[in-house]
Amino acid sequence: MRRRIMVLAAVAGVAITTGCADAPEKVAGDAAPVGAATPTAPASPSASPRPSASASPSAVSSSSPVASREPSRSPSSAASVSVLGPTGLGRLKVGMTKKAALATGLVEASAEESRCDYWRLKADPTGGTLITASSARGIIAITVTGRIATPEGIRIGSTLAQVKRAYTDFTIRAVDAEGGFNGTGTTYAGTKDEYANVHYRFGFKDGKVGELGLEHDRQDCYE
Repeated sequence: MRRRIMVLAAVAGVAITTGCADAPEKVAGDAAPVGAATPTAPASPSASPRPSASASPSAVSSSSPVASREPSRSPSSAASVSVLGPTGLGRLKVGMTKKAALATGLVEASAEESRCDYWRLKADPTGGTLITASSARGIIAITVTGRIATPEGIRIGSTLAQVKRAYTDFTIRAVDAEGGFNGTGTTYAGTKDEYANVHYRFGFKDGKVGELGLEHDRQDCYE
């Protein structure tokens, strides 16, 4: 009887031991199903790549665009007719026809035709510059005022001595030379130069030029 009790006790001990061996092992932390992957802490998001700085646009040139060159200024009408001689006043020439003279745009002329016409120079606001034209010979005289001068520098106000020095062929109109020239009258120059059919005419008063002009050698509109 005692032996049986010991055997039973031994069997019971084995059973207890076996049961303990089958109990799951406790693991610290949260339980997870068998075979499931142990969750890992989520990786901290990697720092998002900083966008590369785009190339800054090239700086706008501070220099202003090259200004277009201004058309060169053409000489003013006044400047283009500032010299009288040796054959005309600017584009107006002694002997030029009325049609050609009007084409220059420099004169104001009447539409009426006559044996002798008298035109004004547009560039002279005083109206002192007078162009005389003949139906037969075209422009036969250009008379000027103000500061217009000949290529030799003779202008209104020049003295008799200055004119004589400027022109070696200086002559006095016969009627004014009678009895000696007294400083008042009409004189000429350029009658023997290289320019055909045109010469200078100077009207003197008290020894100074009071009238200055170019004249056709065969003008047919006055004395």
